[in-house]
Amino acid sequence: MSDIRFRVKCIRKENKLSQSQFAQSIGISQGNLSEIEMGKF
Repeated sequence: MSDIRFRVKCIRKENKLSQSQFAQSIGISQGNLSEIEMGKF
């Protein structure tokens, strides 16, 4: 089963977005996105 943090990071990278850009587009802070990608949620 895929880990959500890897799926989120893959979607962000496929769209060539920085963490800040992606976080803004989904309505969360860059810090929260970083924590999701690191598995700290």
